[in-house]
Amino acid sequence: MTNYGALCKAVSELHASAEVVLVLSKGKLAASHMKSGGPAPEEGEFRKMLSQLETVITTIKTNEDKFGELQFVAIHYKYVDGLFFPINEADTLIVGIMPPYDNDFLGRVSALVEKERQ
Repeated sequence: MTNYGALCKAVSELHASAEVVLVLSKGKLAASHMKSGGPAPEEGEFRKMLSQLETVITTIKTNEDKFGELQFVAIHYKYVDGLFFPINEADTLIVGIMPPYDNDFLGRVSALVEKERQ
């Protein structure tokens, strides 16, 4: 079994502004790493957010036959960005990060995810 806890911690250490890192597996939280001080949603709200995230990734992955394997999805809010890296059919790494960050960060996260795929 993959150690997603270690993956979450490793990703959070790549950038000081990576506040929340988690792995969603079949609609459930498989692992997470949160830096202190950030707001945490209540449980019902969190379950709803996980369901929404799963829907987004599943919907976008339907186009892989046309464009190739999905590498990541970025959602930009005013205060935080959500970065979604599919690991396999069931699991997705999710990073909540405060801008600014650069393509180097995205590349390093992608490399860690690629190791998980092998």
